Amino acid sequence: MEIRKFDNGSFIIAERISIGANFRIGADTQIRATDCVIADNVVIGAHNRFLIGQHLTIGARTILGHHNDLTARTVRIGEYVYWDSNVVVGHGGKFSPDAHLQVGSYSMICARITLNVNHSITIGEQVGIGEDVAIWTHGSYLPVLEGFPADFGPVSIGNQVWLPAKSTVLPNRRIGNHVVIGTNSLINKDLPDGCLAGGIPVRVLKENVYPSHDAARNEQLIRRIVQDYEALAAYKDLRVQLTYAPERHALRCNEVVFHLDTMKTAGAFTEVEEDFRDFLRRRGIKFYTGQAFSSILPAEYRRLLAVSPDAL
Repeated sequence: MEIRKFDNGSFIIAERISIGANFRIGADTQIRATDCVIADNVVIGAHNRFLIGQHLTIGARTILGHHNDLTARTVRIGEYVYWDSNVVVGHGGKFSPDAHLQVGSYSMICARITLNVNHSITIGEQVGIGEDVAIWTHGSYLPVLEGFPADFGPVSIGNQVWLPAKSTVLPNRRIGNHVVIGTNSLINKDLPDGCLAGGIPVRVLKENVYPSHDAARNEQLIRRIVQDYEALAAYKDLRVQLTYAPERHALRCNEVVFHLDTMKTAGAFTEVEEDFRDFLRRRGIKFYTGQAFSSILPAEYRRLLAVSPDAL
């Protein structure tokens, strides 16, 4: 076994350890795995516990928060994943042979989520899972020999899915690609690609609605985004010049051009343009430049945080 210790009390124990550049880890985090592969620019917070029987893989520029508890045979997390705090991977049956979790790139795992890996859970790319969601791969308690129900099986979630707060997914369910689900829904059936669904129990509300392409609608949305960011920039006291050229699908913030048709950028970023990039991200318009998303704290908050209690 290799042991990698850090000055803040954290450690990694594994037979094979590979850690990329600019890796940061918070205090009192313990990682145990047979294979541990962490790519470049990964951030893991404090007080986390990983017990991974086989392979742990974390992709580049992924951020994990604090007080997470992960137990599974394999955990594979893609790049640019934002994983918040107090997430549990495991629960009942977590030591089964099918205890596998895969989270695709560009996804978001919010706080206080339960991912039960009695069987495998596969989550695609660009998937958002809201706070207090539970995904179960087993459901039983009372004796089946007396006719009580039990259900066991994997859960699969496709690409570009929004599973919002306080929803529950039951075992043996598949959610397709490009699906939006209403808050506080109970997913007890498979959901087809491109649908809007919601309810307890869930039902399909609209079919074949996502993704949709409407140039006139999108031009109005971009113009509204420009107006909204101009108001935010004024509040933050930022010097910003925004222009939009719909015929070229180009959105300019100061000297940086955001090409909406290719989702590429051109120009040198400062913290102001990064703030705008993060503003677009919050509307699902995500430009991946190789840098983590970041925003500028308003001056009134910076002023308060700059004061040390020892100085008073």
